[in-house]
Amino acid sequence: MKTSKLLPSLAVLLVPAVANAGGGHNHDHHGHSHEHDHAHESHGTTPKSGFYGDMHLQAFYDHVYSAAESDEEIDEAYTHSHIEMGYGFGNGLSVNTNIELEGEPAGHDHGGGGAELDGSNRYFEDTPLFVRELTINYDQEHFGLYAGKFDPVVSFDKHVMPGIYGYQVVDEYTVREKIGFGGYGRYNAGNLGTHRLDISTFFADTTFLSNSVLYQRGDVDEEDGGVSNTEDFSSFAISLGGSDFHSDDSVIPEGLSYRVGFAHQAKGEGDEKDETRFTVSGQYEHQFNEDWNGRLLGEIVHINHLNGEAPHDRTYYTAGAELGYQQWVFGSTYTYVNNKNPDEPDEALNGEFFQASLAYRFDIGITLGAGYRFQEEEGERNHRLGAMVGYALSF
Repeated sequence: MKTSKLLPSLAVLLVPAVANAGGGHNHDHHGHSHEHDHAHESHGTTPKSGFYGDMHLQAFYDHVYSAAESDEEIDEAYTHSHIEMGYGFGNGLSVNTNIELEGEPAGHDHGGGGAELDGSNRYFEDTPLFVRELTINYDQEHFGLYAGKFDPVVSFDKHVMPGIYGYQVVDEYTVREKIGFGGYGRYNAGNLGTHRLDISTFFADTTFLSNSVLYQRGDVDEEDGGVSNTEDFSSFAISLGGSDFHSDDSVIPEGLSYRVGFAHQAKGEGDEKDETRFTVSGQYEHQFNEDWNGRLLGEIVHINHLNGEAPHDRTYYTAGAELGYQQWVFGSTYTYVNNKNPDEPDEALNGEFFQASLAYRFDIGITLGAGYRFQEEEGERNHRLGAMVGYALSF
């Protein structure tokens, strides 16, 4: 019997344990799962006892005013919302989940945004509700282990990206929704920072958790193909990240953080090659005074044999900046996409992604923002203006 046939039973046992937990997601904290907190590693301490959670709700309203086809010039509303919750048993053992309600802008396709456009406006259409992560965790000060469904740690979390649209381009290439197990080791080097090594092995989720409700994405089967869809542990990821540097006796500036990573995803049915990727990410944060703060970010993600295609390589170059004044935040990113695919000239076209926004964060957890996004992909350009309203709550 293959491993994946045992995992639905495990998930059935875990879901009741977290179903009664309220809460959600604060984008300044990703510490209840094995993910990293922005550029910082938030894990490494024993989780508290009892229920805990973070909730982050976001609703977008965009007006596409210039596109390659007139049918693509529409108004649309969608959501990027998720709730993380868990239960800690007080001895380092915990159960954690991340549930997403993910309606994507037109042009993306993780299950909700790939619909053909006919000029009609789209309001919260094709929005799946699904389990993004569901893990059993064991955490101590210097190490941790986890098993279940998760996103392998390879590079910075997508919510590190500045701007209300910053997460969207990262979503295109994130290694996500895998079944497996992993662990991390954490080392405090004093003034030279705290460093964490993450290692995991996995395959694509082919359990009932690969589907969704409200809008059905459909079950994933091994016969569907796709990299890492092998139902064995032939895919893996390894990455090293660090932060918390001090300047007393070190030439490394305070506010610096980094992550370097590698992922190997074995070819599935119908694929030509295994996919491999290398990532380098860095960030610098600075508090100018009581009112002003800022940060700069850069990331390179190089993918060999994208989606298992032998001739197709892709590299994402991203630079971002954020400037905050009291409760105002301005954020922007620019991503250049370099494609190499001699067999498919249309797919070999390079792309660009730029977005900028201004947001105001209220003390009660509400955020209001407005922004602009430009995208060029496969030779087609798309411009949009939009607004966002968000709400965050932690407990």
